Amino acid sequence: MTHVARRAKITKISVPINVLGGDGPSYYSRANVTGDPDSERETAFRLRMVIDNAPIVLWALDKDGVFTLSEGRGLRGLGLSPGQVVGQSSFTIYASVPEIIDCIRRGLAGEEILKTLEVAGRVYETLYAPLRDPANGAVVGLLGISTDITERHAAEKERKTLQAQLLQVQKLESLGLLAGGIAHDFNNILTAILGGAATARLSLPQESPAQADLEIVINAAQRAADLTRQLLAYSGKGHFEVRPLDASRLVKELANLLETTIAKKVQLRLELASDLPSIEADLAQVQQIIMNLVINGAEAIGDQRGTVLVTTGVQTVDDVYAQSLFATDGITTGRYVFIEVHDTGCGMDEATKAKIFDPFFTTKFTGRGLGLAAVLGIVRGHGGAIKVYSSPGRGSTFKVFFRASSAEALERVKPVPRYRGEGLVLVVDDDAGVRGAARRMLKFFGFDVIEAEDGRVGAAAFAARASEIVLVLLDMTMPEMGGEETFREIRRVRDDVPVILTSGYNEIEATRRFTSKGLAGFLQKPFTPDDLATKLAAAFARDV
Repeated sequence: MTHVARRAKITKISVPINVLGGDGPSYYSRANVTGDPDSERETAFRLRMVIDNAPIVLWALDKDGVFTLSEGRGLRGLGLSPGQVVGQSSFTIYASVPEIIDCIRRGLAGEEILKTLEVAGRVYETLYAPLRDPANGAVVGLLGISTDITERHAAEKERKTLQAQLLQVQKLESLGLLAGGIAHDFNNILTAILGGAATARLSLPQESPAQADLEIVINAAQRAADLTRQLLAYSGKGHFEVRPLDASRLVKELANLLETTIAKKVQLRLELASDLPSIEADLAQVQQIIMNLVINGAEAIGDQRGTVLVTTGVQTVDDVYAQSLFATDGITTGRYVFIEVHDTGCGMDEATKAKIFDPFFTTKFTGRGLGLAAVLGIVRGHGGAIKVYSSPGRGSTFKVFFRASSAEALERVKPVPRYRGEGLVLVVDDDAGVRGAARRMLKFFGFDVIEAEDGRVGAAAFAARASEIVLVLLDMTMPEMGGEETFREIRRVRDDVPVILTSGYNEIEATRRFTSKGLAGFLQKPFTPDDLATKLAAAFARDV
């Protein structure tokens, strides 16, 4: 190597390798600034201290690949002592590690190499530097400096893993925000369609020819509402009516429907645990998870014969296992009820697995691609997690975890019959379609209605007729003045008026700022006359 500049005179002191514990005719060359020259013994002693305390392996080979030097504290990680391999052929010792053999051959051919490899469970970064005869430049051996970077390598690997997880979370949050915003606005439109059609149908006699047409409109609107529920579920803001559920009973109740949904060649098998702890979840949303996963598994099998197996059980999740779970933010350890769906289909490679929960991603020629994205959102919204196992040609397994509850599972709630009331109701909503639908429903139930297009107008309207108004139907998200501020203004005028909050988001998301503030109820958009009747009955505490 050519030195461009010299700040002091350099004196070379040659130290025989056997002074350091090695054998052979090679020599160390040590550059030392001129001053009082050290003795060769003192120089060797200092060099020995450096090598013994540095976390490296310093080694050398002759031109035939035989070790002439093997020193350094890093040898301990390999289970070797200093000088132990001196005199042995590197080609024999590392015959089973072709990467090392390749680096040695290239180094002895004159190439300088920096390589990171795992050896004996430790990770080493090694510099392979050819040793040349100063007289003619011919390669006479190879010098190696191997640094144990196991801990640094592990930390870097963990950093990359955490970075990938962070990017995944950010992607989910961004997509969720978009999906939630679209669904929220779309729910306002559906409220007008579904509410208006349902009210019109109730107003007409059963023999009216318009009944059939209205039924088509209502069914179409409900299918559209299902789509927005999937979007809201993906965003983690779906409408949840959380209550204790028995996961095994739920799967069993869905079995007949599932069998008619999947292809005839696909066998549906159930292995359901008895006496499961209940889970605190929304019935319709958990049904959607099961339906989506079973249908997804059946479609992965395609036209071939195969099996979709649904299993339930209980599992304790510890810190280590929690790290392998997907679609959760900081899941806590403890007992979880799982619903596992396994199929014998085509399986997925790693690239596909990385995208399966993205909205609108699909490997099929048809379909919306929202099934698994909705599953992800529902699980996130319930504070659960997902484990995915899959490889090409070996099928896929989706294991969904819900925290176990000590509450007893409840039977389904019976629908509420038709409601009748009276008095003046204030409807505050920035969407004219929603106000119109709500007005028609309330009038059908016997109420008089006044409307306000935003919170500021609504607060003023309430102040003007506070003594007459028996109930306020209040939207959560409005320009000028939002639902929370409007609610405060209404309560300043009169603190005993029942207020039902409406929103396209779920109850938890919409009412979290109203805790202990005395809301009379929550109504998620889009809502039907029966939905509104249920909330009115509860608000006025009347039997229906």
